[in-house]
Amino acid sequence: MTFSDDHNNLSATDHTAESTHESIDAILRPNSVVVVGASPSGSAFTTSPLKNLKRHGYQGRMYAVNPRYEDIEGTLCVPDIASLPEVPDTAVVVVGARRVPAILAECVGAGIKSATVVAGGFSELGGEGEKLEAEIQELITATGLRLVGPNTAGLFNVVDGYVPRASFNHPERLKVGGLAIATQSGALCNTLLIRSLAHGQGLSYAVATGSQWDLNLWDFIEYFVVDERTRSIITIIEGLKDPEKFLVAARHAATADKPVILLKAGRSELGGRVVETHSGALSGSADVQISVMRENGVIVVDDLDELWETAQLFDRWPTPARSESRSLKSLGIATYSGGDGALAVDAAAVVGLDCPEPSQETVAIWQAAFEFATPANPFDYTGEVIAKPELVGPATAAMLDDQAYDMVLVTVPTWSTALFKLIVVPAIEECVARPQRFAALSMWSASGTTEENEAIVLESGVPLFDGSHRAVRAMARYSSYMANRQTLRSDVGALSAVTRRTSGNTIIQDYWASRTLLAEAGIPFNEARLCEDASDAVAAAEALGFPVTVKLSSIDIVHKTAVGAVKLYLRDAKEVSDAVHSMLAASPDAKIVVESFAPSVAMALVGGHRDPEFGPVVVVGLGGIYAESYHDVTHVRCPATAESVQRALLTTVFGEMLGEGSSRLRELSEIASRATTWFAEHDDVQGFDINPILLGLDGRMVGVDARVELT
Repeated sequence: MTFSDDHNNLSATDHTAESTHESIDAILRPNSVVVVGASPSGSAFTTSPLKNLKRHGYQGRMYAVNPRYEDIEGTLCVPDIASLPEVPDTAVVVVGARRVPAILAECVGAGIKSATVVAGGFSELGGEGEKLEAEIQELITATGLRLVGPNTAGLFNVVDGYVPRASFNHPERLKVGGLAIATQSGALCNTLLIRSLAHGQGLSYAVATGSQWDLNLWDFIEYFVVDERTRSIITIIEGLKDPEKFLVAARHAATADKPVILLKAGRSELGGRVVETHSGALSGSADVQISVMRENGVIVVDDLDELWETAQLFDRWPTPARSESRSLKSLGIATYSGGDGALAVDAAAVVGLDCPEPSQETVAIWQAAFEFATPANPFDYTGEVIAKPELVGPATAAMLDDQAYDMVLVTVPTWSTALFKLIVVPAIEECVARPQRFAALSMWSASGTTEENEAIVLESGVPLFDGSHRAVRAMARYSSYMANRQTLRSDVGALSAVTRRTSGNTIIQDYWASRTLLAEAGIPFNEARLCEDASDAVAAAEALGFPVTVKLSSIDIVHKTAVGAVKLYLRDAKEVSDAVHSMLAASPDAKIVVESFAPSVAMALVGGHRDPEFGPVVVVGLGGIYAESYHDVTHVRCPATAESVQRALLTTVFGEMLGEGSSRLRELSEIASRATTWFAEHDDVQGFDINPILLGLDGRMVGVDARVELT
């Protein structure tokens, strides 16, 4: 099938962001729609789109195409697309795979500019399926038709009741809210939608992009970013597919204060890839993707429920003006269980939230009201409130009004509804009365026992979490995003083109050659001499001053310590001579390097490789013998400023250990930044590795091992 000027209602074009937005607008918010292949009975794929549109209250004009019917439950049905009384804004195609190319050609001929294709099975048809896909791709290219799918159950526009889903596997009632869902997987999209709704979170849209032959995940996320009805976006991905689109979408989301909250599936599949250098072993594609996502303002979570849990804070809490941006680092905890309060404090320590003591005013209020409660943070109401429930409201109000706390969490055990209403509802009422405060409630749920309690909280609009640890993690993510959003607006990842290069044969440089190249880039190394034999090494050691380090420089040795190719803290000429003779006996072709000994308090690494999606990427974090064991590193695209490296490092335990604002963190970030610039400017460098970089006792920071691969 060849598409030519016969299909003159559409024209082939390079799609701009504006035209893509208009196309998605017609797909998600059409005034009219036709379901091609609809039927009144049979499989859910053919019967459900029209029924879903009606049951969710779609107010636009609906048509059906099926030559066997003239009417389907009150909807006009015509024999073919050409017989439609008007050109619909979009089409939903529910015919089998073999018929899809011809149906889409009819859509184009009638002037329909977009379609959602439900059918799967293209790949299962083998060579025939590939031919069908090629025909469809040719049509898209030649005519400019915009396509969702194939292999998708469809989409939800909850706000307008536009739900042309080819499935009934979703709730009868859909709650409107500010959360948009975009996934490739239809099943996961549905799971997210159902679990979000079940926990009281309202939605604006939910889209499963399926096989993504045209419109993909990032196209829809871009749309949600500018949609006035969406406040946050959640997604699950396996791979980026299109890193350029991701970078643009992430930047726009950060600029618009519309956080993208993301779960990366398949982290472990590529995480174990091992290459020659330390940094390569720490640079699996999943790790690089996650680091670049965070660098560009994406909130990365660790499990599916954390997606909607985090999103509810952006939907239910106020969004401070950018001029009011602050750290939101301090957490006040009001609890009905001392043990649960301790769990919440432990969780806060892990994620970097502070739990300061209350102000003197708050202490005075609590002391005057309570006989047994200790006026501290966490504040345990104690069993005293069971006899005196009137104490709960004023005690909670005191913590909410205390400016020592940016955020407040009320933690609740598993209780009967009667007890919950007596002593928890007053705390909820105080939270509701202060809509500008950042308050949440956690409760240990237990099926029917707490079902009514959960409904009470959700009806109030206060964010609810199943367990204090989950609440604290989400609050920390919200805190981090708000603290960084001004920086993200002005300095979130580069929008420059992603440069990729297929690696050819590489030439590995030995340590001496590698450190020479890197030193020219501004990377500091300790003082050293290249030596030919033992006597030369002794002379070098005497010039440098004892103690010294002696090591081999060879392309065949990566882990020098493990094979005895490095000797530390040699104190005199005899120790140096003995070390050199021993090393050369094992590796006669290697070079000898004598270095000044540098005692250190910690070891870092900086390395780079060329990622297949993002081009030159630098990894930085904990180094030395601990690098591959602890995997405590982050990644930045090249080039990167020292400030962006520092922000990335603070997502690691090693970075937190160095300390925000510390001179060591700043210096390591500056070194890594220099490395990113050098790597970006040298296309002949396939990869490099500086490990370890010693954080010296004397305050200096120097590299003592290096490896560069050239093409």
